[in-house]
Amino acid sequence: MTMDTLRNPGYDGPRVYSGTRKNLHIWPNALIDFNLPFFLLSTVDFPLSLIGDTVMLPVTIPQDSERAAKDKEERRVDVERVAAISPREGESAAATAHRLFTACAKLLHEKDPHFADCYSIGAKVEITGSDPVTGAEYKPELRDGLERWRSAGETLEWRDPSFAEDGGRVRISVKRAVSTNGTRLPVSLIVGPSSDGGWRILEEIGPGLTEP
Repeated sequence: MTMDTLRNPGYDGPRVYSGTRKNLHIWPNALIDFNLPFFLLSTVDFPLSLIGDTVMLPVTIPQDSERAAKDKEERRVDVERVAAISPREGESAAATAHRLFTACAKLLHEKDPHFADCYSIGAKVEITGSDPVTGAEYKPELRDGLERWRSAGETLEWRDPSFAEDGGRVRISVKRAVSTNGTRLPVSLIVGPSSDGGWRILEEIGPGLTEP
């Protein structure tokens, strides 16, 4: 399990004692599923992974430190993160807005925490029934909310967008769709360039995305 976790590019968990952690995670699931062969395999592997994880500490400790620093940087809300979309030369505002919407809608569908970076830190977000907040205040709530949607097994999407240019900005009217209950709630977005020139969501009015 040590080698499996450290060589698997899809593994994004902690590196320190990763193989041992994986075995500990496997045991209860294997017992619940009555998967005796997998349980026995994990039991045999446990001491080997424990040794392997210990030997690899000089490698995995720096990896986890780098991972923690990267995660902290990505969660900053005092500066604009890299914009999802930058305008192209000669491109209309509507075309840029279409590209931004497509990119952000994909991140939302995947419940990717980077979806929060679709919002400018100075954005004005008015969630139904709540006081307005800035994008910087909304981002941490949004990341936590996306994780709750993921845990609930819901499919969350923006559908049926319509675009209307408003000066150098674009207003997008869209429906927030939830797969399990079939709700379609209206959301109004204003997108446009932020202080660094990158395009982001500057305003939102609607039901929000923080609660399943």
